[in-house]
Amino acid sequence: MQTLIPQQISAKGRTFGRMGRVVGFGITARGLWLLLAGLLFSVPEFFHPHRLWIMLAWDGLIALLIFVDGARLPSPAKIVVSRRFVHSPAIGQATEIEFEVVQESNTVVTISVTDDLHPALIETPRTVTLTAFPRDAARASITVTPRERGDVDLGRIYLRCKGALGLIERWAVCDCEQKIRIFPSSEQGASDTELYLMRARQIELQKRRLRLRGIGREFESLRDYQRGDELRNISWTATARRAKLITRQFTAERSQQVWLIIDAGRLSRTAFELKCGSGQQDLIVTQLDQAATAALMLAQVISSSGDKFALLTYGRAIQQQLLPGNGPSHLRIMIDLLSQTKGERSEANHLNAVSRLKNLQRRRGLVLWVTEMADSVGRPEVVTAASELVRRHLVVLVLLQHPELEALSTREPKNVEEMFASTAAQEILERRRTAILKLRQQGVLVVETTPGEVGAAAITKYLEVKAQGLI
Repeated sequence: MQTLIPQQISAKGRTFGRMGRVVGFGITARGLWLLLAGLLFSVPEFFHPHRLWIMLAWDGLIALLIFVDGARLPSPAKIVVSRRFVHSPAIGQATEIEFEVVQESNTVVTISVTDDLHPALIETPRTVTLTAFPRDAARASITVTPRERGDVDLGRIYLRCKGALGLIERWAVCDCEQKIRIFPSSEQGASDTELYLMRARQIELQKRRLRLRGIGREFESLRDYQRGDELRNISWTATARRAKLITRQFTAERSQQVWLIIDAGRLSRTAFELKCGSGQQDLIVTQLDQAATAALMLAQVISSSGDKFALLTYGRAIQQQLLPGNGPSHLRIMIDLLSQTKGERSEANHLNAVSRLKNLQRRRGLVLWVTEMADSVGRPEVVTAASELVRRHLVVLVLLQHPELEALSTREPKNVEEMFASTAAQEILERRRTAILKLRQQGVLVVETTPGEVGAAAITKYLEVKAQGLI
C-alpha cells in the first residue's frame, strides 16, 4: 500500500558543535601516506648533510595540496540529503531505503553516507558512497530487513565529503530524525494468499447463486400464500394455527461479522526461527508477530469474501480494538493497530477479553481466536473463556503448539533426568488433549497449528466455515 510508506524527509548539512568549522576535517589515508612518504627524502641526509630541505619541501607541497583540496570542498550548508523509503517497512521483508544528495559547489565531491537507523531495521550501520556532481542529484540505496513491529526512531545522517584529490575529508551531519512504523508482514506466502482469495471469491459466488434460487436466506416474516410460491417455503405450523396456507418470506443474507482476537500475553513473546526459503536469511520472530501476520492475511480474505472484519488484541487489559468494517481504509486502520500491539510479560486475562467482546458484538458472529493454552493443573482460563463465548458466537480457537514438546514426550530416555522430562511432557500433552476434547464437545472449533503455519491454518478453517454455511 502506498499509504504505508513513510514520508520522505530532507535536511541541510551542518557542522559538529561550535568548533566544527575548524576541527570538522580529517586527513584521508591517501593524504597520510603521502605525508609519510616524505620520510624517504630524509635518507639522503645520512650521506649528504643539509639535504633535509627536500623532505620539508615535499611535506610542504603535500600540505598545500591538502589545504587546496579542503578549500574546494562545499560547506555543509550547501549539501541537502533526503531519505526515502521505496517500500513500506514490514517485518521480515526486504525494504529499500534510498538516499539523495544534492550539493551546490562547483566541484565533484565523493560523499560517504551513514544513516543512524534503528536496530530493529539493521544490526550495524551501513555506509554507502556516491559521487555528487554540482547541482545534480546523486542517489544510492541500501536494503534492510525489519525484525520488530511498531514505532521506531531513525536518527541523523552522517556525511564524509572528499574532494577531487581525495587528500582530506570534511564531516557533516544532517538532522533527518523521524519516526516510522514497522508493519506486520503482508506478503509471507503471497502465492498462498492469492489462492485463498480466489477460493473465497468462489465461495461467495456460489452463495449468491444459491440465494437466487431461494436457498441460504434469512427468515424475515410470514404472509398469506400466493399462487406460484414454492411448497418448501410454506410454514406448516402457521398454516395449522390459521387454517390457511402461510408462506415464509426471506431476506438476502447480510454480510457476516468476523472478529479476530489475538492473545498478547506472556506466551506470545516466545521466539522461534522462521524459515524464509532459499536465498534469504532465516528470521527470528515471536509468536505475536506471526499472529499479527495471520490476522492481516485473514482480513484480506474476509474482505474478499464480502464479510466484515474486526480486531481485538489483549494482554492483562485490552490493547487494541476495531469495530466491524470493510474496505481499504478499514484494513489500513487494522494494520496500524496490529503494528502497535506489544507482547506482555504477564499472563493474559482471557475472561476480560471475552467480556469486552460480548459487549461489542451482540449479534451472532464468527470469532477467530489465536492464542496458546498455558499448562496448569486446573482448568486453563482460556478454556473457560471459550466455553462462555461459544454460547453466543461461533468460535474457532487457533491454538499454537510446540512440536519439540511432542518430540520430548516420545523420545526414549537415556537417564533419570530425561525420563522425568519425558514424563512431564506426556502429562502436559494429556492435559491439553483433555481440555481440547471438552472444548470440541461444547461446540468450539479447535485448530492446532505451529506458529509458522498459523496464517494458513486460520484461513483454511475460515474458508471451511464459509463453504459449510456455518455462519
